[in-house]
Amino acid sequence: LLYTIKFEGPPPAMSMLALLYSLSAYDPAHVLPQIFSGITPGLVRAVISIYIVYPLSYIHREYLFRRPKSHQLCYFLVTGAAVIYYVIGLHGLLHCLVTIVLVWIIKRAFGPTKATIVLTSAVTMIYLVVGYILNKRVDVYDVWWTTPHSIQTMKLIGLAFDYLDGNTDEDKLEEYQKKHAVKDFTFLEMLTFCFTYTGGLFGPQIPFRKFIHFVDNTTVIPTDNNGRPDSVSSAMYKLMVGTAFIAMYLPLGMVFKRGTIISPEFNNEYFVYKMAYIIGFGVNALIKYIGCWTVVEGGCVLVGMAYNPDIPEHWDGMRSVDPYKFLINYRNKDFIDNFNMTTKDWFTRYLFKRNMGLGKWVSMFYTYLFIILWHGVRPGYWLAFIYEIPVIMAEKQIVRVVRHYMGPYETWSNIAKHACFPVAMVTRYVCLGYGAMPFVLLTWSDSAQVFQGLHWFIHIALGCWLTVFYLFIEYRIPPIIRSAKRTNTDANQHTNGRVDNGKHGNGSISNGNHSNGSINNGNGAISNGNHNNHNLSNGFLNKDHTDDLTIKYSVQENGHGDVMKDKSDNINGDEDCIINGHIGTKTVENKTKTGKLKAA
Repeated sequence: LLYTIKFEGPPPAMSMLALLYSLSAYDPAHVLPQIFSGITPGLVRAVISIYIVYPLSYIHREYLFRRPKSHQLCYFLVTGAAVIYYVIGLHGLLHCLVTIVLVWIIKRAFGPTKATIVLTSAVTMIYLVVGYILNKRVDVYDVWWTTPHSIQTMKLIGLAFDYLDGNTDEDKLEEYQKKHAVKDFTFLEMLTFCFTYTGGLFGPQIPFRKFIHFVDNTTVIPTDNNGRPDSVSSAMYKLMVGTAFIAMYLPLGMVFKRGTIISPEFNNEYFVYKMAYIIGFGVNALIKYIGCWTVVEGGCVLVGMAYNPDIPEHWDGMRSVDPYKFLINYRNKDFIDNFNMTTKDWFTRYLFKRNMGLGKWVSMFYTYLFIILWHGVRPGYWLAFIYEIPVIMAEKQIVRVVRHYMGPYETWSNIAKHACFPVAMVTRYVCLGYGAMPFVLLTWSDSAQVFQGLHWFIHIALGCWLTVFYLFIEYRIPPIIRSAKRTNTDANQHTNGRVDNGKHGNGSISNGNHSNGSINNGNGAISNGNHNNHNLSNGFLNKDHTDDLTIKYSVQENGHGDVMKDKSDNINGDEDCIINGHIGTKTVENKTKTGKLKAA
């Protein structure tokens, strides 16, 4: 290109071939693995591919932004396929293309039905799992054709769900389903959606509807004076932060090596040294993902696709990780909530929420099973994700105990806060490094060897704590009920309260027992109205001062089950209580009452 601009003509063919041949000898994919141990040519190409996103995004914003949809689709398709080809070769590109064609055939044959969802999920997941089984290399992290195929699997399954939602009566859909529903799509749109360089190789996950609205120019995006997305500064910030994490990963990878922790000599080291080394090894493995995701996110910001007006940071609509919270937050749950966020949102939207009809625990089991198989079939993935469950459970229980005896964190003295923070940070990093280790080692023999060298101490500690808590502590301490707003922190615990003399629209409710979830002896009709001059004190709702509460419920004819209408009584506040019971001849089921009370 430079030669053409300078000399106003194409360069000689032989000169170009000689130039490319000479440059190939200095391909970073061949040079860097000789310098840094544990790095493969595939991994180097993958890192190069995430930086290629920036010039590709610059070309789009300069020459294709707000251009016809077909032009943008072709650009994203060709460039995305070229990036995948560079990283994993022609065979990887063909594997991805095969599943896309199969899913398109399913879509044409069955249309927007549940059969399309089931067959799409089966075809893509079986193809992916077989690929995991055939890839037997576990000694070093590498990029194989299963890497883009795993991202594509989620895109195709999500698209099948959205396709069904788009052809379903809106009255039967939840808000999150309406937001991503799709009426129909073409093969070119689906193909481009899977191959686009903004998420075809490592993510982030982007809903099909959001992608299509971007290329058909219906998304409202703030622009600069030149009519381009006003996102350069945000993109450069993401680029610098991601590059900083990648720069940390390379030298740390030379210190914290896989070969060291699985060597027999490692088990002879002091316990504290082994634990510190495991923490560094596990955290450095996660730093790699944080760096790559943040760099790719910056490319999505630069092209304008990451804009989201629903959140304060308008260019964080495709954020996969929050690096600051990864380093600073002292709770394991905060780390999980802020790590791989677009993928976690996908699992929540398409798996957990849609299977809640089977029960919370069944839905959670199915979701975790899918997550593990989606990552791979190696035992290390099972060890890592199953370990996550008791860690989060124990953490919530410890928080519950501490709040019971010491009160909310906001009421602590500065000395108590400063003393608690380092202890919580050390505990969090110990749990993090301990759990991330099998995710990297992958094999049972290597992981068990390291756990044995550490005497399985966290597994034992978790088992002892959970046993003691459920046998001796749980029944003594009321659970914590969280809410969006906390406007009345001085309210007492509500364990067995009554509603006395509560004027409620055109009737009254008396002797309402909240502990067993029923409201008895209700006289008169229930209508929209204000429930005033009541406050929760020592377990009872008495006539102390005014609290506007809001009750939402459905009224059904007793014995018939026909919903007559949904009613809402204005009771404002911030805590939730579930009421199941009867009012006169009407039935109130699964009611949610929100009020300024703290309920147990």
